[in-house]
Amino acid sequence: MRKQWVSAAVAILAAALLTGCVGSDPYCSAVEENEDLLNSFGAERTDAAYAQYASAARQIADAAPERIQPDWITIADATDGVIAAQEQAGVPLEQMGDSATVAALSQEHRDALNEAYQAFNDTVEQRKAVVADIDDQCGVTLEQPEAKE
Repeated sequence: MRKQWVSAAVAILAAALLTGCVGSDPYCSAVEENEDLLNSFGAERTDAAYAQYASAARQIADAAPERIQPDWITIADATDGVIAAQEQAGVPLEQMGDSATVAALSQEHRDALNEAYQAFNDTVEQRKAVVADIDDQCGVTLEQPEAKE
């Protein structure tokens, strides 16, 4: 009888320790902390939203395992690139839908903006990879990323 109690106690302790390890994973914690933002990634086209997206991607990249960290960094860099191009052009992202505002930009600024947008759009594969990874590693299922134009 005593042997059964010891076995049961060891099983309960092992389960508690395993649960504690999973729950304290910095990568999964960072993902869970940013889950709502990750689900809306790229949907809101404002300077403030893109700054939040970039910050979330960097926070997760800092905690990410080596196998997926480069994808998170690429996403953060491309998102920061959009913000930098907008700042350089002197026009907030949210005003880019105004044709008069866009027409007033120099060709150099339009080219830089287009390059930054393309770099962001080119992260589709990285976004798919991180979505699959956090589903596999953290049990967090996000919407599939789409390229934003």
